[in-house]
Amino acid sequence: MSKYVEAANWISKQRQSKKPFQNFNELFDLRSFEDAYLVQDELETIWAHKGQVTGYKLALTSKVMQKMFGVNTSFKGNLFSKTILNGNQTISLENYGRLGVEFELAIEIGEDFGSIFTNMTVEECMSKVSAVYPAFELIDDRNADYPKVDLISQTADNSWNANTVLGSKSKNFSHLDFSTNDVFKTVNGKTEKSVTGEALENPFNAVIWMAEFLNNRGSELKKGQIVMTGSTFPTYFPQKGDRLEYEVLDVGKTKINIV
Repeated sequence: MSKYVEAANWISKQRQSKKPFQNFNELFDLRSFEDAYLVQDELETIWAHKGQVTGYKLALTSKVMQKMFGVNTSFKGNLFSKTILNGNQTISLENYGRLGVEFELAIEIGEDFGSIFTNMTVEECMSKVSAVYPAFELIDDRNADYPKVDLISQTADNSWNANTVLGSKSKNFSHLDFSTNDVFKTVNGKTEKSVTGEALENPFNAVIWMAEFLNNRGSELKKGQIVMTGSTFPTYFPQKGDRLEYEVLDVGKTKINIV
């Protein structure tokens, strides 16, 4: 059994028992981010009950979060079909070690990207997209001590993705400037404002990043896949009874209630 399979099995058991997150890169001799992605590959088999990989998330898309972890790049996680929820949802804290909520633009791929492309522009990327959604990413950091988190371990742990909640679907988006488009986070009636450009200066840059990443590994973005592009607000750790709403202006809204 390879160290990647062993690490993936260990992660699965840790998540299932909701044990507090601990670094495990040294335990399994994971020395690079490529090692972390090879563990993610093994999780696809171990998590067959979660369905097929039907998209991707991008972690650490804001300069603030990158600075906190001392890196200047983002990282991939996989989205599994049975973990993607549609419409307004009621979310139980009991299903997570510690639930964190991120406020994102989800992007649905409209055509296969192919394996050869160079210096794709945002406009070219948008032409390959069929729809966008306001979305919540639900992460489970299992009470991680952030200053001590090793990113190889965190990335191998599927970048902490647990669920995705997709709000209203919009196919009418090509006229919007997503570097400056307003977004609104409302928690228990209190609203804050930000812009979609908080994620890599434009969330479509996240799609370009993912396309290039997959291309370098001999794969591609494919029609129907979802890309979660990074949070436009700091991660919010909800309490029982919280009511959260996220609106992307001229795109739509989504809501969750925490129980």
